[in-house]
Amino acid sequence: MTIEFIDHKNKFFTDVKTLGRRNSATLGFMPDGGFEDYAKNKCIIVAHDGKTLVGYLMFRIAFRLSRVSIVHLCVSDNYRGKNISTSLFKALKEKYEKKYRGISLNCRTDFTFASNIWRKLGFIPLGRVRSRSYDEHYLNIWWYDFNQPNLFSLSTNSKVKALLDMNIIVKLRDAAYFEATSSLEDPRVLLADWLIDETELCFAPEAYNEIDRDENLQRAAKTRNFLTSLSQLQVDIEQQKKVVSELESIICGTSENDISDRKQIASCIVSHTPYFITYDEGLLNKKVQIEEKYPIQIYNPQEFIIQIDQLLHGEEYLPNQLRGVYSDSIAKLNSQELSSCVDKFWMQKMGEDKQAISTTIYNIINAKGGTLYVLKRYGEVIAFYGIIEKQDSTDIELLRISAKDICGAIFFKLISEILQATLKSNKSQIVLKERYITEEQKEILGNFGFIGQYDYYIKYVFNKIVAKGDISQITQKIYPEVTINLSDRVLFEVERKLFPLKIKGLNIPTYIIPIQPYWAGQLFDTAIASEDLFGANPAKLWSFENVYYRHTKPIKERFPARVLWYASGGDKYCSHAKSIIASSCLTDVMTGNPKTLFRVNKRFGIYEWKDISKLCNGNINAKIRALKFGHTEIFDYPVSYNKIQEILVSNGRKRNTFASPVEINDLIFFQIYQLGKWKKQK
Repeated sequence: MTIEFIDHKNKFFTDVKTLGRRNSATLGFMPDGGFEDYAKNKCIIVAHDGKTLVGYLMFRIAFRLSRVSIVHLCVSDNYRGKNISTSLFKALKEKYEKKYRGISLNCRTDFTFASNIWRKLGFIPLGRVRSRSYDEHYLNIWWYDFNQPNLFSLSTNSKVKALLDMNIIVKLRDAAYFEATSSLEDPRVLLADWLIDETELCFAPEAYNEIDRDENLQRAAKTRNFLTSLSQLQVDIEQQKKVVSELESIICGTSENDISDRKQIASCIVSHTPYFITYDEGLLNKKVQIEEKYPIQIYNPQEFIIQIDQLLHGEEYLPNQLRGVYSDSIAKLNSQELSSCVDKFWMQKMGEDKQAISTTIYNIINAKGGTLYVLKRYGEVIAFYGIIEKQDSTDIELLRISAKDICGAIFFKLISEILQATLKSNKSQIVLKERYITEEQKEILGNFGFIGQYDYYIKYVFNKIVAKGDISQITQKIYPEVTINLSDRVLFEVERKLFPLKIKGLNIPTYIIPIQPYWAGQLFDTAIASEDLFGANPAKLWSFENVYYRHTKPIKERFPARVLWYASGGDKYCSHAKSIIASSCLTDVMTGNPKTLFRVNKRFGIYEWKDISKLCNGNINAKIRALKFGHTEIFDYPVSYNKIQEILVSNGRKRNTFASPVEINDLIFFQIYQLGKWKKQK
């Protein structure tokens, strides 16, 4: 029996789809595009005897959660009981056990045969959730642990949140009896068990109005019952009315359906739900106009599922939420603003005593190195925070944000600003003592490398390079289980958690990637941007992640990886042209149709469609590549073209003009990195 990872060109791929459809009653419905997407990413393992497909395992990598998730495991009837499942699972485990935390899957509790297989393989049931099927079924959440260090414990469990249009809800209500005329009209893929811990599917309060109009009382009751498997959005009615009025210029008409459509879309917008799923052709035809005006994206179910991995990487604290908030709007609090800030940011609904916040403020004002700050948007105070600068620590005593629509974005901005200031002052840690921290803010802290203690969060700042063999000297108090015996993939995660620490000696892909000075300035380099007449968009400069688009040839980048950004010549004069100006961590690489990549990633970067169209020379069928990156460090001392050539030659490499990405080794990276950061080798 042969076990191998296959792609969409493999001769057994068609048989995989056939076997999957034959067993869709237990596996869940998967559209052709879904199978193709997994195959193209080599996320299908097959067992065969050379002629016949015996079984397959389909999986996905949740990179952000550091886990592998099994989507399908299916063995042909004639080969069951012959340890095929064990062989497929073993292949998956051997490939990824040194790279991720473990393997997860969801399986119905009444599927006893499958449950016995999971137990036999070593999985344990961590919990139980209700499935999204109309009939009341429950799923066990199974987990196979790779026993990796607990530095992953702060990995986010956030889900992709999407609002279902009523036409989707009605089709799903009748899923057991549904016969689609084509797979493009079948929404059952949304009911797949593996999606439970990846997505939060919601309905708007307007759904009850639509149910009330149904004169078939039995059917209406059935619809209400189905809604119990979904989450209801919390919607501010007055805000909704305002957006409904605005939408009349886009979604015209006075029928009950037109009015309901406007209410549904408005509910999605005001509840800050990023995705709306529908089969309504009228709404799908208007999606460009709606998406240009509002921060939502509209998909049909098939598009949504195919893009799920990219959507899972979507942050709620994205740069396009920061319009109107500029870097010079952070100011020290004046005495006239103090009283109003206390009233505005007092957490009365959370049970906070007003005297408590007053005492905290008093302590900050009177402490040596204590300062109160405000952040304003369009002149209005939207954030209020206080810091005490100690000899070796920056202590954030208070951090309150009132702007709910961009709370995560502002929280990210402030933590980022404080981290940059701490780096410049050579302090070794940041301590966050604010008591009222949301789940979204905890996620952001985790991405910055903060560690939760009993009643505070701490970020250890290591602005240095350490050899792989000496890593335990750094981590022994923070992550005592981290040793040089761990995989380089895990140690690279340690490096990211302890940013800007760099670990020398890891076998991690590293590239010099050319970027035009204009785009470098727009994406991350304020020094370059200041030389442009219009400057950079400050909102984008605050982004934890950004996206850079480029052609697909001649190299295929791998991730995670380190990146050195080389600012090319460009049409304008720029003092930083022809030099390496920054380093980043490459977190994702996506190749595909320009319009699809732009829609999925448009909230990350500064690109507009005209820029993407220019990149592909107007050929929207030409494939392009999107590079997602974060943890960017701007170099104080850009490394010149001549110095780079000198380093390449001294390491036995040929001179290079950097017309396209160039892969380099660890030694070259650190020689350039140290020059850019400190102007000398350390």
